[in-house]
Amino acid sequence: MTYNLFPMTGPYTFLTGICSTRLLLYLGLQNYPALIPLLQKEWEMSSAAAGSIVSAYQAGFLISLVGLSSLTDWVSTKKVFLYSCIACAITTLLFAIFARSYSSALLLRGLMGLAVGGTYTPGLKLISETFSSSLRGRAMGFFIGAGSMGLAGSIAATGWIAAHYGWQAALFITTLGPVLGAIVPFLVLRGMKERRPEPVEREVKRELLAKRPALLMIAGYTAHAWELEGMRTWTPAFLVACFLAAGSAKDYAVQAGASLSSLVFIMGVFSTGIAGYLSDRFGRTAVIIAMMAISIVCSFSFGWLIGGQMSWVIILGLCYGFSVIAESPVYSSGLAEVVSPNYLGTALGLRSLVGFGAGALVPPIFGAVLDLTNPAGGKMGYLPNWGWAFSMLGLVALFGPWTMFKLRSMPESLKMAGGKK
Repeated sequence: MTYNLFPMTGPYTFLTGICSTRLLLYLGLQNYPALIPLLQKEWEMSSAAAGSIVSAYQAGFLISLVGLSSLTDWVSTKKVFLYSCIACAITTLLFAIFARSYSSALLLRGLMGLAVGGTYTPGLKLISETFSSSLRGRAMGFFIGAGSMGLAGSIAATGWIAAHYGWQAALFITTLGPVLGAIVPFLVLRGMKERRPEPVEREVKRELLAKRPALLMIAGYTAHAWELEGMRTWTPAFLVACFLAAGSAKDYAVQAGASLSSLVFIMGVFSTGIAGYLSDRFGRTAVIIAMMAISIVCSFSFGWLIGGQMSWVIILGLCYGFSVIAESPVYSSGLAEVVSPNYLGTALGLRSLVGFGAGALVPPIFGAVLDLTNPAGGKMGYLPNWGWAFSMLGLVALFGPWTMFKLRSMPESLKMAGGKK
């Protein structure tokens, strides 16, 4: 059963509005990772400490995902989404104004994560309620792709502004997107009917924890989140290091690294929509396995390219950006099809607890691997060894395709994508 949330304008106007909101909110989310090479020196941070600030965001994101996702099984999903958009704008602005040291950034980035979590899985649940199974994969793909576009814009804007006006200006100006992102949903979603959850007896253990298909989907998503969050956090700094290794001046390297990172991340705008469409046509697990195989090869290769030809860095980076996030909406669509609709919010919350919990650990672990595998002192002006850290991402990500092969062998997999697995 589908729900026409826009009696006057239709579900596709709703999708356009919710995707525009996600794009605007995410324009403020990647400013800190883009500035890590500058802020490490400014705030006297090791690579592990710099990564822990991202982990603080992920921890806050995780807490709100679990709590607010489960809350949508009890109260209006629309209200959770709208109020979270406001909180996202406020906390992003607070970070830009008051983050001036490691400790202040750690606290404020954590608050940002608490706010953003309420805009993710509630948004996915609204889409699940609006579109049928035959269209759900691509609709969720557009929603997640909008986030990739926002992250790409955030990196590009941050790099350019920082190179010309300084990192403080970059942090502040990039908050304009989230401010607009808090306004747009109130204009676009005001005519949306609220679907109130049906009162049911809660048997989470029987409906979720005892269902192997749901657990395999959650386990596979966890491997995906590990690889994605590590890559997304450290790729901007890696690309700056590549330009420095090629002999570029620091200001140019920061701007060029941010611009190239933006191109890498914007590949997700296309890949999520394409993967969502392909999963509707050929099956969820088939597309997940294919995309993760490509991204894993990139993880094992990308970090070793520093000091070599920049053309190879660009080519592999674009391939990496395309594949590493492509399967994200497919995991969401598949999970929505193997659990009861009355437990979807709880299922998404459990997935977030495990998946983003792992994602919160990877930035400082990646940084610690960098600290261990690079010479002390930093006399070269950049870290020359990145291969081991990126390879660590690929090693853990191998678990994802394995879970999908297991799921394909189960009869419950026929519930996905109209029987296409």
